[in-house]
Amino acid sequence: MKLGVNSVLFSGYDLKTAIRYIKFCGYDGIELSSIVGMVEHLTDTASDAELAEIRKMVEEVGLDLYCVEAATNILVAENRERTKRVFERAAKLGIPMVTTGSGGKSDDEESTEDSIRAIEELTQAANDMGIQYALKLHYGQSIYNTKTALRLMDEVKHSALGLNFDATHVGRVGDDPVEALDVLSDHIIHSHIRDTFMEQLQIASPEFQTAGRGTVPLKEVVDKMTEVDYQGATVLEIIGAKDYELPEITAIAAESKGYLQRLIEEAKEKRGEFQC
Repeated sequence: MKLGVNSVLFSGYDLKTAIRYIKFCGYDGIELSSIVGMVEHLTDTASDAELAEIRKMVEEVGLDLYCVEAATNILVAENRERTKRVFERAAKLGIPMVTTGSGGKSDDEESTEDSIRAIEELTQAANDMGIQYALKLHYGQSIYNTKTALRLMDEVKHSALGLNFDATHVGRVGDDPVEALDVLSDHIIHSHIRDTFMEQLQIASPEFQTAGRGTVPLKEVVDKMTEVDYQGATVLEIIGAKDYELPEITAIAAESKGYLQRLIEEAKEKRGEFQC
């Protein structure tokens, strides 16, 4: 299992700083944040020269580029066009996928149908660029739980479409994240991971999103990911740290890396014993 960090954790700093400290903390890769209103470490207007500089910075430290997060309300036509421009830049960087949520509202049929049509449009656009589109199940949006995710994958059958699984979103809507992971495993191509307090609807402050500090069943999630032989990247996505000092952010990333790496190693050992 490959571990990376979404650069949104370093939203108060430039991409060069994010890359340097993500590598320093021992991660294998990075997910670029392209989120309007949070941080755009990759913009939808980046020139070829700017893309070359990003590629150079990443290659110099030896990180892989796993994904771009371009979270937005895709029901707005202008936002879909921006997302397509991000697809183009991701493809030029050799990044295999871009992830967004579905937009819309949970348990609203008209909204869900609109989201599925928007996802279908973006999936085709991603395919045209030679990348994949990882749709993230997201609390409060149209595609938010196991049932709606299965509906999406049934209605939009396309090799360029897969799911981005985040236990904190699935768990907060009432689904068991471990069971959801098992059911959806054939469709999951990307994963976000963090901690929080599952009994609360609001995501906790960054220090309690640090892996091991909240109540997300991360051990069981990692065990299940290993059991289903998940081969994609698992990216630490921690939001809300824009005003944190760099040592605090580095501590969050480093502590999470140590915790998650131990869970991965334990899961592999457990799986190996089971297979014997």
